[in-house]
Amino acid sequence: MTVLIFGGSGNVGRALIPILYASGAKIRVATRSTAYAASLPDDIDTVIADMDDPSTLRSAFKGVESVFLLIANSPMETHQGLSTLAIAAESPPRHIVYLSSDLAVRAPMIPHAGGKFAIETALRASGIAHTILRPTYFAQNDLVQKDVITAGAYATPLGPHPVARIDTRDVALAAATALVDIRAKNEVILLSSLDAPNGNETAALWSIALGHAVIYPDLTPEEFANSIETMVPPWLDFDLMIMHRWFKTNGHPINQEDLEAQAALLPQGPRSYRSFAEETANTWQSETQSHQVP
Repeated sequence: MTVLIFGGSGNVGRALIPILYASGAKIRVATRSTAYAASLPDDIDTVIADMDDPSTLRSAFKGVESVFLLIANSPMETHQGLSTLAIAAESPPRHIVYLSSDLAVRAPMIPHAGGKFAIETALRASGIAHTILRPTYFAQNDLVQKDVITAGAYATPLGPHPVARIDTRDVALAAATALVDIRAKNEVILLSSLDAPNGNETAALWSIALGHAVIYPDLTPEEFANSIETMVPPWLDFDLMIMHRWFKTNGHPINQEDLEAQAALLPQGPRSYRSFAEETANTWQSETQSHQVP
């Protein structure tokens, strides 16, 4: 089986490729980065392709049986997704696994979430067999806050309500099962866990994991957006502000019955956010200690 991967360099893609490699699947990675293509093992096929130029995608789909479709958040996300599906429909693969978001149906007014819902709609209408994965908030989103968290603050304004998490490594495992075994055909699968700490509870978990106090400053979404506006492009700053407004008001709770379908793709169950925090804290502390060794 030849599996085509879009988004191989991201958190999910980096976890997915080794799983597929170990399964014996033939892997083809579509990327616009020649440097990333050169970094992959020689027996992984690479195609230089750019979703902003759909004509470059045709060679990527030749001879492919399964496709993992991850489209990075951007102002062009919807156009890139629809264009990619249009090219795929010219010589349809057996199966497409599309990585969407649970917010696509819960909060489509969030720009990156609503864009994914449009792509889901087009995929269903394409007639191509598919699995749509809808993960909740990624645990690994907190990795970008390393300096802030280790300094003693969990600043993401999640609010007072539960916010369910999923580890991107579990997303990769579920995607690999759907791609290789072609399970959950024409189904939509929520990927999450019952581990859903709110802002204060998340800070408390980091306090335990790091062994020192981590506070939750309870910033407003606007204050948080202002604090990162020099680090991210304006469209992303606005997108995150809208998302955190929604979290502050609604949270993102998950019930046990919501997770029944994911057992087909993740039979061992999901990792907990607590275990992610503990593992990450150990890694960060080990890195700090290694840098201190003369």
